[in-house]
Amino acid sequence: MSSRIKLLIAISLVGLLLTGSFFYVVFIKANLTSIERDLTCQVKQTMSAADICEALNLPVENFATWKIAARLKRLHEIRPGRYQFKKGMSNSDIIREFRSGGLSSVKLRIDDVSSLDELSSRLGQSLMHDSAHFMNCFENDTILSTLGIIKNEVASIIRPNTYEFYWTMDGTSFLKKMKEESDKLWNSTRASECEQLGMSRHEVITLASIVKAETSNLSEAPSIAGLYLNRLRINMPLQSDPTALFGRRKSTGRVYLNDIQSDTPYNTYKFTGLPPGPINFPEGSYIDAVLHAETHRYIYMCAEPGGTGKHRFATNLGEHERNRSAYIRWLNNQPKN
Repeated sequence: MSSRIKLLIAISLVGLLLTGSFFYVVFIKANLTSIERDLTCQVKQTMSAADICEALNLPVENFATWKIAARLKRLHEIRPGRYQFKKGMSNSDIIREFRSGGLSSVKLRIDDVSSLDELSSRLGQSLMHDSAHFMNCFENDTILSTLGIIKNEVASIIRPNTYEFYWTMDGTSFLKKMKEESDKLWNSTRASECEQLGMSRHEVITLASIVKAETSNLSEAPSIAGLYLNRLRINMPLQSDPTALFGRRKSTGRVYLNDIQSDTPYNTYKFTGLPPGPINFPEGSYIDAVLHAETHRYIYMCAEPGGTGKHRFATNLGEHERNRSAYIRWLNNQPKN
């Protein structure tokens, strides 16, 4: 073998070695080595791939190789999304994550909020769009009409649960999801029971929200539902403390004279009939409690002594006053903090 051939072979081997080293360093070698835990980064607007790591404070070890890798793999821009990174990721791994579109999901619990304002705030804190965006969608005539949602009944389609949403989800997509969940709830059986009760779905959900606010004990929910239905039938004010508090934008607390004298349409001490809408987002179990309300003659209820969370029911004012006196005696005998 001539010296010239040997030289060409040596040059080729060196070239292959350099190419392999370049490929390894740029694409395969770990470039995220300083993070100890998984890192989530949120991109709210389209950004240049060359600048993204610095903009997000993503601690890549070598920015130069990152920029080379992004350019060679033709990653020019990063779309809005929620991206997740792990220790030891290479430039190729990072590029793959950015190309995923940031569709990592967010687990979101919405069963412990009571109003559209609170719901908008919860969504705005957890997702890409802010609370104002979601509230605007809840009040947008065009969006609601397109989805077949009545404007004053938006709260009635919100189904409480824990959901997994894409971080980029907008208000229209959220409403569409809630409409689908609401349609599932109102199957043919519940729809028929609602019709037999002589109430609209919105009215049933409104009453269910009051029952939910009055008790966390599902066993007595049908009894409370029956009591309120009795009051509605005789045009007696519902006199529900939770509705009065809701109308005054109070979540909990004692009901004072100015609460039950206020002109809010949620003040069921002053106005007969149901309030304009639900005061929370009731689960299906409370809706069923209204649809399967207990038949009885009770029109009064009072908290049961002993802190049981249950109620005592009465058919007349005299019986109710005795129940109330018993509860007050028990309350007065409790240790003062």
